[in-house]
Amino acid sequence: MENPYSLVFGIEPSQYISRLEQTEEIVNGIKEDPRKLYMITGVRGSGKTVFMSEIKSCFEKEKDFVVVELSTERNMLESLAAKLAGRDKLSDLFKSAKINLSFLGFGL
Repeated sequence: MENPYSLVFGIEPSQYISRLEQTEEIVNGIKEDPRKLYMITGVRGSGKTVFMSEIKSCFEKEKDFVVVELSTERNMLESLAAKLAGRDKLSDLFKSAKINLSFLGFGL
């Protein structure tokens, strides 16, 4: 029997259980009130990362939302600011705000 699960985080496995209702609930909830917070929990291998990837792809299609992937291996606030500053529409806002960030000798 072949393993139906992917060993790569966030990659949809060959046998994926769609969570369309839950995806729509979260996406619509955030669209209605962007201050909402959701916590996705589950046992290891239950598809949390795949589910988040599906939600992420929904928001990447929206013009009023900016999707940024962060890693816990770096300072998340600095990483967020750097990635937002790198976006065309937001870079002018960061330049006018005079925010200075530096990491390992590199400045932004």
